[in-house]
Amino acid sequence: MTLFNRLSGLAVSLFGLTMLVVIIPDQIELVDYGWVRPKTVPDAMAVALILLGLAQAVTATGTISWRTGPALRALGFLAITTVAIWAMDRFGFIVVAPVMMLVLMLLIGERRPLWLGLGVLAVPAAIWWTVIWLLDRTLPG
Repeated sequence: MTLFNRLSGLAVSLFGLTMLVVIIPDQIELVDYGWVRPKTVPDAMAVALILLGLAQAVTATGTISWRTGPALRALGFLAITTVAIWAMDRFGFIVVAPVMMLVLMLLIGERRPLWLGLGVLAVPAAIWWTVIWLLDRTLPG
């Protein structure tokens, strides 16, 4: 099963390389203003994926186990994120982000009202403030 560990590392590296060479240059707008250039963080994350994937491929040991439950749960979160991205394009960040936070927090089992309130209000507000004011960029809607 070490082979699968190594292959997963190579897959992550290939994904990072694809992001760095194809997707980021195609999807990021080049601008001359702002404190941080739009491609700085995505490029850094893509390089991290490449390096960490290669580290996994080179140093992989042990075995893996496949459990269907966590895999289906991860696919569910992916589906929710996909719907949220689609909804943000139609209804805007300010409307969709709090709803998505509430859904995700309830799905992971959070039931305390204070934490739900903070997650639903503070996290989207912090993201909005960071993107709009600190980075001088726009959000959908």
